[in-house]
Amino acid sequence: MLVSRSAPNNTRQQARQPGRSSHMCRLLAYAAPRDTTVTKVIGDMNSDAFQRMTSVHNDGWGTAWLAAGFGETEREIESLRVSTPGQNDPLLSTLLADAPSNARIVHLRLATDDFKRTKVNTHPFVADGLAFAHNGSIVPTWRFEELLRPEIRATVAGDTDSELYFGLVRQRVRDGLSLEDAAASAVRVLRAEFPESSLNATILSADELVVVHASSTAHVTEETFARYGIDASTLPNGHTDEYYRLSMLRAADGTTVFSSTGIDTAGWTSVPEDTISRVDLDSLDFTQRALFSSAADARASVSGAAAATASTQPRLVAV
Repeated sequence: MLVSRSAPNNTRQQARQPGRSSHMCRLLAYAAPRDTTVTKVIGDMNSDAFQRMTSVHNDGWGTAWLAAGFGETEREIESLRVSTPGQNDPLLSTLLADAPSNARIVHLRLATDDFKRTKVNTHPFVADGLAFAHNGSIVPTWRFEELLRPEIRATVAGDTDSELYFGLVRQRVRDGLSLEDAAASAVRVLRAEFPESSLNATILSADELVVVHASSTAHVTEETFARYGIDASTLPNGHTDEYYRLSMLRAADGTTVFSSTGIDTAGWTSVPEDTISRVDLDSLDFTQRALFSSAADARASVSGAAAATASTQPRLVAV
């Protein structure tokens, strides 16, 4: 199910400066042993705080979850995308409090300047039995043309960097990699080619939840928000130096939740930088591993990209 509403013409959008690029989104994801809601997983106050963040992240919101049809036992991905703010949207309120599922991802969007605020560009993107949401900016997007095969590029419906990132993950899955390995492979390629980008992402399939925390080279400051016409004093918690930090909470029954900053994560665990986490939706087994064999390898990916950036026509190779 896809829902779209026309976007309002607000002063913050008018204040944005063309040519500047910052993806300023919020991610939330959970997996549980039985159907539950966002509010039950993170609590009433955090659920309210999450929705209030749409006063800043007001370029739309979306969610994907697992559901079985009437009389069916096999679950599949369902999704909902709305291209207008969620602050006073009763649909978002209902979804957070009263829409149960055993696994869900939610995304609040503050769009990159050069990308349209439309339903087709709203996260999560759904294709090949996967749902994908991203928090970061990967530009210039023309460099994806050499990373994606034509048959994958043809399936990209919008014009965002995030959907192209998703395309690279799907390409590696089609090459025979597991979802976790495909996401890790895509991150390594993109870190080398876009060294200052945040690649934080949540990916949901019928079998697993995968969370990428890869933003150690990306930074957000008060000046970043000022370019959007946003007063830093009005920002939710964790919206500058800790902007890309992810935290997780794992309960005794295996329920596992991940969240960006902006809600109260006291008692949660910080997800280590440059890691990929996986929750098996049947067993709720949890694994987490480094995306790079060492910090030096992560830095080498960045420094190696510098030479490519210096070239006017870099040669990109998907690996």
